[in-house]
Amino acid sequence: MKKAILFGVLSVFAFSLCGCLNPHLSSMGASQMIVAHQPRLAVNGDTSAMTMSIDAYGGAKMSGRNIKDGFTGGATASLNYRPLGFSSPLYVEAAFGGKGGNASFDCTEGGKCNDLYEAWLDYPEGKKKYSFWNLQERIAVGADFDAGPVILGLGAGIQIFEGGGDFDDIRDELGKEMAENDDEGYGVKVYSAARIGARLGQYGAIMLESDIMWLKTLNVGFMLNYFHPSGFHGGVFAAEKVGYGVNFGKTFSF
Repeated sequence: MKKAILFGVLSVFAFSLCGCLNPHLSSMGASQMIVAHQPRLAVNGDTSAMTMSIDAYGGAKMSGRNIKDGFTGGATASLNYRPLGFSSPLYVEAAFGGKGGNASFDCTEGGKCNDLYEAWLDYPEGKKKYSFWNLQERIAVGADFDAGPVILGLGAGIQIFEGGGDFDDIRDELGKEMAENDDEGYGVKVYSAARIGARLGQYGAIMLESDIMWLKTLNVGFMLNYFHPSGFHGGVFAAEKVGYGVNFGKTFSF
């Protein structure tokens, strides 16, 4: 009841304060999927043209466009297929994942946070952490090349997301008078990746990956993973709307 009254009072003054630009808010699903891309020619010597990776991850210290102080956790499964055989650098990748967590609203756009929105941030409701959940799907194509022990890779595709939770409910309640919503809790973003790594012989491989997603807004993330010859892998990441965290998983060959 108190929250409803607060939104009602703030809305009365909305039009008197509408001279400023509104901050942009978007779903937490419009962020990077945490997927450890298995290097070409699995380091365990397996010559299969198809691999599946399962990953779990957790991130904290989340930051991003008009959000802060969040954490997230989730899991992903990715299927990697090389249509021209195990020795081909070309690949097709399909991934599915789910995540959940919470985050607080913030103002990170200089000059775009109107007085009404900034006033709401000072209320207890504006300082709370709000829960969210999201499903994410990705389809991508790319290539991994070997230059001696060095691995070079590129990928591109689309990523779909949908979800909900208190975070999206509050976005709706803020309305256009206070903020602009870039999506309705679901949408599509363009995905691209660049990778560089090194083979460590019998000790496996290590790879650094940068992910960029864009459509209306730009999201950037980085992952550093170590791939053991047994198929186990793990690493660290830093990504907008996911935070700083660790991931671990296992790659299976078919």
